[in-house]
Amino acid sequence: MMRKGFTLVELLIVIALIGILSVAVLATINPIEQANKARDAKFQNDAAEVLNAYERYYASLNTYPWGTPEDVGATTIVSTDILFGVAGVGETGVLITTSELKSSFAAKSPFNTTASTVDLMYVYNNGSDSNYVCYVPKAKANRSRYGDLRCLSATGEMLNHDDADCTAIGETDVAWNSGVFFDTDFAHFLCVPETAEVADVVPGSSI
Repeated sequence: MMRKGFTLVELLIVIALIGILSVAVLATINPIEQANKARDAKFQNDAAEVLNAYERYYASLNTYPWGTPEDVGATTIVSTDILFGVAGVGETGVLITTSELKSSFAAKSPFNTTASTVDLMYVYNNGSDSNYVCYVPKAKANRSRYGDLRCLSATGEMLNHDDADCTAIGETDVAWNSGVFFDTDFAHFLCVPETAEVADVVPGSSI
């Protein structure tokens, strides 16, 4: 009685086909990109929550955690700075002590002093009554939103990607991996609220 079975060649063909299909599925799903999109959506929501907390705080006290715009002028503050209003080195920010944000908010990665620079947040005030809370996106889909990306500087300046000294870069540009995002010439930041001009512009093209 002859026993039927697969030959080694047939098994190798099946394994190869399974491998090809697995690669195709992973390429379509791209789990890393999906995880980065989820991370960016979380940061977008957190940025909006912080921005709303600033407005509530100002409505109650007529000042921001860093002072009044007239006193300070245009300024940009990093999320690990106590003046950001959430958390600082060994301190609890006023947005939490005044209950504008829940205490658990301080445990989020942007407010950890050991956080990677890509996970920090920044608040920008234009010296009058406009605040923006910004973060560095990780998803390629968000890094390619050239019209929405901004430059921020330590001297209190926000620039659009097509302004002088603010360059739009491709989503795979090595500048995204530099770890240096703040006070550079590259448009690394998405901000809440999103500022004007949202048309996609390919880096290097004319407006």
